[in-house]
Parts: sequence; structure tokens; C-alpha cells
Amino acid sequence: MLYSCQKFVESNLQLKLVNYVEVEDVNETLCEYRLLTTAFASTFAGDNIEWRDDIGIEDDRRSSVALENGRWVVRDGYNRIIAQT
Repeated sequence: MLYSCQKFVESNLQLKLVNYVEVEDVNETLCEYRLLTTAFASTFAGDNIEWRDDIGIEDDRRSSVALENGRWVVRDGYNRIIAQT
């Protein structure tokens, strides 16, 4: 079963972007993780990731992921909700 799942993923899913992040803080009580994106890529050459040089200012690269009222909420560095499940 594992092999067939891996084969499906490798043949049917395509990598679109990669964020390399540093976990700056973890609050286990609130189930919250504060992150800083340190590298970003949206283009790939074969098996190589082509990291971008222009990743933006530090404030724009901060984010957090937290469990709020039973749902995962992603906020940007300005505390605005950008995604939730």
C-alpha cells in the first residue's frame, strides 16, 4: 500500500512552491508556532530548487500557525488571517 501511495504522489502531484522557515517561537499551551521565512522558491530545474534572491523585508516574511477554536489558523506578520482549515 505504501509503495502505491508514493507512486501516485510522485506521478500525479507537482511541487509549486517551497518556503524554508525558521521556527522562532512555540507556545505549546496555545498550540501556536511563530515562523520566519528565510528562503522561498517557485521555480525548479529537475530535482533542484531555484531559491529566489528577492524574498522581501523581514516583517513581510513573518507568520504564525495556531489552533483556534478547533481550527488551524495561519496569520501573516501583521496578525491578519491568511488561511484557515
